[in-house]
Amino acid sequence: MKLSIFKPALVLTLFAVIISACSQTPASNSETLQSAAPTPAVSSKETEVKTESSVMVDETKVQELLAQFEGKTPEKVVTVSVSISELLNELGVVPAGVPTTNSTLPAAFDQVPRIGSSHQPDLEQIAKLEPDFVLAPSSIKDNLEKVFQSATLPSAYLPADSLEELKVSLVALGRLFKQEDKAEAFLQQFSEKENAVLEATKGKEAPSVMILFGSAESLMFMNEDTYTGSLVKKLGASNVVADVLKLKETYIPLNMENIVAANPDIILLVAHGDPNAVAKKFEEDTKKNGAWEKLDAFKNDKLIALDYNLFGIASITKAPEAYEDLLKILYN
Repeated sequence: MKLSIFKPALVLTLFAVIISACSQTPASNSETLQSAAPTPAVSSKETEVKTESSVMVDETKVQELLAQFEGKTPEKVVTVSVSISELLNELGVVPAGVPTTNSTLPAAFDQVPRIGSSHQPDLEQIAKLEPDFVLAPSSIKDNLEKVFQSATLPSAYLPADSLEELKVSLVALGRLFKQEDKAEAFLQQFSEKENAVLEATKGKEAPSVMILFGSAESLMFMNEDTYTGSLVKKLGASNVVADVLKLKETYIPLNMENIVAANPDIILLVAHGDPNAVAKKFEEDTKKNGAWEKLDAFKNDKLIALDYNLFGIASITKAPEAYEDLLKILYN
């Protein structure tokens, strides 16, 4: 079967890869954050807060995130997350250290020291920077918390997997550094772009979608709590992992019987390594198990690889463009 690889306005042979942890040369100069007292916690019976951007976020969750800082104003933080780095940049906050990654970080951070990836943080380098907090993704808190505690490094964790989680974290960081206006301005612009894309789906029949993640050696199902999954859901498509298979985990080992049972209209691939190798292995497995002829996605040439630059890492800044790509894939 021919593999369709989707890229903005083009069809290219570039495949999606998830988080990259390849090294970069650390810069020599560090910069500190804007210093501002965090907004005091607000007692409210409401579970959501409506910003000027008309974006609803979970107020209880925002308060939980801010509670990690115990009312302290971080004058210096480092982060091991590309997604969190982007949030800080939108707020005009420059961290003392950013992750070592092959992904493109904001230009404002070009001279900021690299401190290792989220999975392999350089504890010695982080300690030298003497941060008030290390900001890391909530999804790997259990692994990182033990590491940072052993090195006596204070840490705080922010959700950064799905689009909605990124919005919550942006609001929380905006309050923490008294940059609420910047957070609201960004969300206002984002909401306008998002609504324009969602408007384009009205009156169109939503397809069923299966999202796979992994490598040639191993593929897994992705549910709605992932970045790509959250965008697909927002666009109205049905994620068969949740809607048909009723699976709850974020990542579930691939099962060929489940693929046949779900029979999605479209299969999206987000993979490590060589895209052609991943596609070839997946095709071989489906043929070997007799599933090829039973799947509408294969019959209609709807096995599609997503562009790494847009889908490789959860990114609130790239989400509008990612929306546009998915709109073309799902509804054309």
